[in-house]
Amino acid sequence: MPAGGSGATVRTRSLEDLVELYDLRISLEPEIAKFVTQGAMRRDIDALRTLAEKMAASSSVPEWMRLNFDFHTTLYKLANRPHTEHFLKNLLSLVQPYTQTNIEWLGGRNRADDEHAEMIKAITDDDPEKLAKLFVTHLVAARDQLVENFEAEDKDDPLLHLRGFTSTTPS
Repeated sequence: MPAGGSGATVRTRSLEDLVELYDLRISLEPEIAKFVTQGAMRRDIDALRTLAEKMAASSSVPEWMRLNFDFHTTLYKLANRPHTEHFLKNLLSLVQPYTQTNIEWLGGRNRADDEHAEMIKAITDDDPEKLAKLFVTHLVAARDQLVENFEAEDKDDPLLHLRGFTSTTPS
């Protein structure tokens, strides 16, 4: 057991974690695009559209985050691949602190809202290739904006610690 405690560790958000988690999503999400388009019924598309409209209209970051989580988990469920859905939900949960930073501090919300609308259109058009590309575009844009923010932060910036980030860079 480690000295001085129960063995519990507090994990802070890091650049390494950010890149790994987004890269995993970038690898997995495009793989479900054809299953999402095959599995989507009219009521599912309407549900996604309602979530996207509520996100766009929301003035609350916590509400937007909850709706965004619901939007993505709805997409995963439509694929009807329960093991993949489980992994993707876990990854989505793990990136929530990063997503919040992107939305609340880095101005990524409007872009995300626009990309969600494009995803819905790809599903409506039964275009799995377009949906797969949109998944990648959506995730790469968020990851790159967050990485750029990490790299721009000064290691001694107190806001970095207040937001729970470490300023180490990958080797």
